[in-house]
Amino acid sequence: MRLYRKILACLDGSEESFHAFEEAVKFSKDSGITVFALTVAPTYHGDISLIGIGLSLEELNKPYKDTLSRAKDIGNRYGVLVKSLYEEGEPFEKIVDISVEISADLIVMGKKGMSALREVLLGSVTERVIGYSNTDVLIVPKDALIKWDKTLVAVDVSPYGDRICSRAIEIAKNFYSEMNIISVLEVPSEVFAIKPEIFDNQMEKVKKYLKNLEMKFQKENISVNTILEEGEPYRKILETAEKIDADLIVIGSHGRTGLKRLLMGSTCQRVIGLSKIPTLIVK
Repeated sequence: MRLYRKILACLDGSEESFHAFEEAVKFSKDSGITVFALTVAPTYHGDISLIGIGLSLEELNKPYKDTLSRAKDIGNRYGVLVKSLYEEGEPFEKIVDISVEISADLIVMGKKGMSALREVLLGSVTERVIGYSNTDVLIVPKDALIKWDKTLVAVDVSPYGDRICSRAIEIAKNFYSEMNIISVLEVPSEVFAIKPEIFDNQMEKVKKYLKNLEMKFQKENISVNTILEEGEPYRKILETAEKIDADLIVIGSHGRTGLKRLLMGSTCQRVIGLSKIPTLIVK
């Protein structure tokens, strides 16, 4: 069964968003995947003439319409039919709503340079889409390629880790990806100083968890390499991805609600903000 059937690619007119869109189109070529290109223009209320910029509403929205024309041209270049969607309103709300409306199973978004943590700070479109959407989100950094040859799957000991691994199994089956699972043990130094046995207990718990995950993959006839690291999770994930030359990082966004979904400093945020390669956030 095909993992992804409908991709919603989000365009804001930036070259980074066009790069991510083109990668989505290339990925979809000859695969039967339907690609939707979405751009969202702001809603202007009241008398436009009072703004004092001397442009009509049609002129203000023209760049967004031009964005969709360029998206169509990219699709034609690769022989992929692109369905254009123009919306007005709050970008993250429209992206989430449209993904539900068209039954998208993957949202693709671009990202600026690898050090641009501001891309995923509280309040950004990317952050809010990840927080409120129930659809997988693929973040594609500038100049990165969408590839599935070697995948690094980041998990923790939680039900969300099981969900991520289920998606990883689907990825392995669909794309014959080499699978690597990493779990990072982080015990605060103050806790370790008071009760050092906590570290040993946690270490054994994670080892057992990784062994169980390995058995799940083996039952599906999928070989997997498990990696256990100690330290700051986001650093170890990024370092390992570079060390094994991974094409993709798969990570989960824990099921929080409301503003709790948008708290800064999470492992997921930092991995997205600093990764040189695409990051798939599993929902």
